[in-house]
Amino acid sequence: MTTMLDARRPAVVSKPMQEAFEVQARRLNLRPGDKWVGGYVDYEWEHLRHIAEALPLELAGLKLLEFGCNVGASAILFAHMGARVTASDISEGYVELARLNAARYGKDGIDFAFIPDSRALPYADSQFDVIACNSVLEYVEPCQIAAVQREIDRVLAPGGLILLTGTSNRLWPREAHSHRWLVNYLPRWFDRLLASPPQRGMSPWMARHGFGPGYDNLDLPRLDGFFARSRLAMGMPPKRLASLLRIARLLGVGPGLLTPNLSCLLKKHK
Repeated sequence: MTTMLDARRPAVVSKPMQEAFEVQARRLNLRPGDKWVGGYVDYEWEHLRHIAEALPLELAGLKLLEFGCNVGASAILFAHMGARVTASDISEGYVELARLNAARYGKDGIDFAFIPDSRALPYADSQFDVIACNSVLEYVEPCQIAAVQREIDRVLAPGGLILLTGTSNRLWPREAHSHRWLVNYLPRWFDRLLASPPQRGMSPWMARHGFGPGYDNLDLPRLDGFFARSRLAMGMPPKRLASLLRIARLLGVGPGLLTPNLSCLLKKHK
């Protein structure tokens, strides 16, 4: 029997677009059926959806920028929830894959854009109500991250929200994406000695304060807060959550700045 929740879930509606998506994925040396490729929308339905539903606003009708869209899964989810989505990426191949991914789900209204330099976004000042950065800022070159965050701030409207989630936290001894131990603690100069520099997480300080001084973090260490409600919906054990909230209150920070994957919800001052 199909439940009401199943009926709400995004579903593939176009076989030709499914086939085109699979062809493009293989061009990029990706497996179409991989959880992080063809299955990514389903993953985000079980995870990012709960975060989006815990936001202190309704997404329907809002202008949302998905910064670093990858295969388009988050953009598709936000569009499915009614947002007017623009999605950008620095990879032309991934933008095409994301466009095909949206088409196979029947989400043709997303404005996908290939933007090779994220330090110069082709958008007007204050154009967006919400900007989502999902597992992306840790991949920005360290020498560019400050400029990229200033540009994100420029295109966000006063009173708008930055949702930063899924980003590997450099505080943790194990890097969240590569699962390599201690690489987060290696200084950048050490990279000169390596043939392939390791992936590192992002500093919680940069995540919280790098967009500028004019932001409040709505990710409060309370059971009725955005972080707690979304994580309980995703299945975080209540005792573990309670311990995390106690530590966050003691340190005076949002709980999402202490987890292996960074999370914060920043509201720009009006």
